[in-house]
Amino acid sequence: MNWRTLIYQIPREPQKNRVAVWRRLKSIGALNVLQSIWILPDSEEAKEEFRKIVDQINSNGGQSISCVTLIDDEEENKKLINQFNKEREEDYKEILEKCDDFELEIEKEIKRENFTFAEVEENENEIEKLNIWLKKVERKDYFDCQMKAEVIRRIQECILLLNNFSNKVFEIDEKSKEGSL
Repeated sequence: MNWRTLIYQIPREPQKNRVAVWRRLKSIGALNVLQSIWILPDSEEAKEEFRKIVDQINSNGGQSISCVTLIDDEEENKKLINQFNKEREEDYKEILEKCDDFELEIEKEIKRENFTFAEVEENENEIEKLNIWLKKVERKDYFDCQMKAEVIRRIQECILLLNNFSNKVFEIDEKSKEGSL
């Protein structure tokens, strides 16, 4: 399998430059295989992302090279793929935790009988955040981590929960209008 590889060295100070490179590599889902050696599955997108990072490193006094690496040992490729999936599992677990939080929040509002439009809007924003986060993780999920399906299912359950809550708010609002006539 071919891998896009980034090898770099960047001055220790200022530390913000090193952190900026690290954050960018993490944001695209690159895997740190050895100190200052990162990989992605080879693609045009990976090539372009690493080109941008090379420019960033070089403009901050560092040195870097992006190249294609062939690993012809299938077991080594499987290990790397498993490492990529393990990192995505961590991302997906965090989304699942936020789904748990969302469900608890809706449950709390139902117990408090806090059936307000403001609560609906707030929770719609939370669903939107979950979906945005999911899309970010999906862009880094190069090998279709198995946990993705569970996360999609749980977000759908959260949406259903919100729809039911929203319907309840609507019903209560309609009843209050009828009572005031």
